[in-house]
Amino acid sequence: MRTTCKYYKINAHVKEKPLYGRGRPKKDGSQKIREMRYVISADVEEDAVSVSTFREEAGCFVLITNVSSEVEGANSAYNSKDILESYKDQYGIEQDFGFLKDPVIVNSVFLKKPERIEVLGLILLTSLLIWRLMERSMRQYVGQMEEKLPGWDLKPTDRPTSFMMTTKFIGITVIKIGNERRLSKPLYSDQKAFLVALGVNPLWFIKPQPG
Repeated sequence: MRTTCKYYKINAHVKEKPLYGRGRPKKDGSQKIREMRYVISADVEEDAVSVSTFREEAGCFVLITNVSSEVEGANSAYNSKDILESYKDQYGIEQDFGFLKDPVIVNSVFLKKPERIEVLGLILLTSLLIWRLMERSMRQYVGQMEEKLPGWDLKPTDRPTSFMMTTKFIGITVIKIGNERRLSKPLYSDQKAFLVALGVNPLWFIKPQPG
């Protein structure tokens, strides 16, 4: 039996496989067949022409952008590879915007005036911008210093996320006595590692800097 699909040709064969009863064969070599089973075997043959055409189509990525390939006064112009890498890196931004589109979040906004909704939207977008900048700073640090940060399940990672970082600082309490501020307990190594990656001085928890 021969079957042809778009990219492969399949040759299938049905072979009989008899199951014999107990006992020795007869003198003439014959043996009683208890039941007959059938086994299907197949050979898959690639259609080289169709597969080659498909690979060429799959490898073609149409890139449309308003970014000029020649930038005046720039040391290096943007090329197609740089633009494509930036485009592919947008998945993280889309994930963050998905948070704003979540019905649980949208349905919880009880603001009647449009201007108040606009202000809340601006605050949320600004927060997301800071969220992404923290992640960018940490990953740049990892790439430049060639060292990993503490990840999930105590495993080092070279792809730290802002959410991962914030989980390390849950439960931090700043105690204020008069004009003095102090932490309820010292920072541990994982927290210090993230602060170094972000360029944040640990003393800022107890000695806030203006601006």
